Amino acid sequence: MNTEERLTEALDSLAGQVGSSAGAFPRVQAEWRRRERRRRLVGAVLAVVVVATSNGVALWALGDGSADTHIVDRSPGQP
Repeated sequence: MNTEERLTEALDSLAGQVGSSAGAFPRVQAEWRRRERRRRLVGAVLAVVVVATSNGVALWALGDGSADTHIVDRSPGQP
């Protein structure tokens, strides 16, 4: 008996032990859809948090300085 025949027998015996239930596929499909919805929701919430945080930091940085510190060219006699 070669390796291929032994492997075929082992897989056949394992396949004979596997049973199926009537509602297994719809139950697994519902679980998969629920996980997909949760994954998309978490991704959307994460994107909103990142955008809101970056906007908040940008607004804080822009509003924090005074108008005089951002002048590039100031002539000596001008206010």
